[in-house]
Amino acid sequence: MQNNPQRETISVSELNAYIKAKLEGDFLLSSVYLRAEISNFKIYPSGHCYFTLKDKDSMISAVMWASSATRLSFRPKDGDEVLCHGRVGVYPPRGSYQFSVDQMELFGLGAELLRLEQLKKRLAAEGLFDAERKRMLPRFPRRVGVIAGKDSAGLRDIVVNIYNRWPIIELVQFPSLVQGKEAPKDLIANFNKAQEADLDVLIVARGGGSSEDLMAFNDEGLVRALATSNCPVISAVGHEVDVTLTDLVADKRVSTPTGAAVAAVPDKNEIFQGLDESLTRLQNAILGRLERLKTKLGYLSGRSFFLRPESLYHDKIEKLETMRHRLELGVGNQMQRKSQQVDALKEKLGALDPFKVLGRGYSILMDEQGKPVTKTQDIEIGERIKTRLKDGIIESQVVAKE
Repeated sequence: MQNNPQRETISVSELNAYIKAKLEGDFLLSSVYLRAEISNFKIYPSGHCYFTLKDKDSMISAVMWASSATRLSFRPKDGDEVLCHGRVGVYPPRGSYQFSVDQMELFGLGAELLRLEQLKKRLAAEGLFDAERKRMLPRFPRRVGVIAGKDSAGLRDIVVNIYNRWPIIELVQFPSLVQGKEAPKDLIANFNKAQEADLDVLIVARGGGSSEDLMAFNDEGLVRALATSNCPVISAVGHEVDVTLTDLVADKRVSTPTGAAVAAVPDKNEIFQGLDESLTRLQNAILGRLERLKTKLGYLSGRSFFLRPESLYHDKIEKLETMRHRLELGVGNQMQRKSQQVDALKEKLGALDPFKVLGRGYSILMDEQGKPVTKTQDIEIGERIKTRLKDGIIESQVVAKE
């Protein structure tokens, strides 16, 4: 190709700008709904999202600007199947075209999972999954109810394992649909029957399956019904990977129907073993107690009290004799001192005896009332008086006073 200065040329930038104008001016490409799978999803600090949209045969680069990404109702990730709305554009610096997304939502099962996640958050906010609501399972239940698929392997596993573990249990079965559109309604109906059966424990079982198979156990009506159960509920739906809302609202969650049987009733073999161990411990405790008492009895039997029982009171008799002797001495000494005191008082009293004074020729003059007369002023002339002598009383009348 010869260089011809008269030939008209354009730059790469002009070419890309022309292509951009053509593509973005196309009516069909300015508003496109695209169903695809996300891969290589990245969010940059600016908030812009860059990713690839692909199907089994092709892929296209895509971008979602921050202004549109803030309106997303979910967080996109690799593998999500989405329905996007946007337009086809060109990035001139690289000469590449891309799909600019302004709206995005999960498609099919992804949309259902989003709805389920939103329902889960709402029920959790109401407290239906709180640990404080969980009730302890009874140690020895009398009646156990089972809601499970009719003639299902899960139901058979529960029945066989429960009766093997605890044969005296009364098991009440409530066969129900566990999959399909009508399953939630049938599950709720059987739950209402179970509430009238006077149960100690209720098992709700499915026995595994895909996520789609387990959707009946994510029904809001069923979850709210189980939250009102008048007995503890065991959920045996799905497996370790898939956790349903029924698992979250139940008082206990197990991963298999067999696990439900283990949780619901005790094992008779463990009970028998425990009884045997308790009996052995009791026997050992009694024998040990008897052995200790025997040793103590042997020790006590060698003490002087058991060899000479009279020694218990012999020393006390000697002590009583000593105390009696001391008491007699004390009483005798006290009596002697008191006798001496009495004799001294008698002598003193005798010295003051007025009759002894009268014996020496003195007398006592009294008025008619017997009151001693000590002054002449105490009596009047003509008044009768009494004179007390040693051997008697003389009555007289006052004729004069000096």
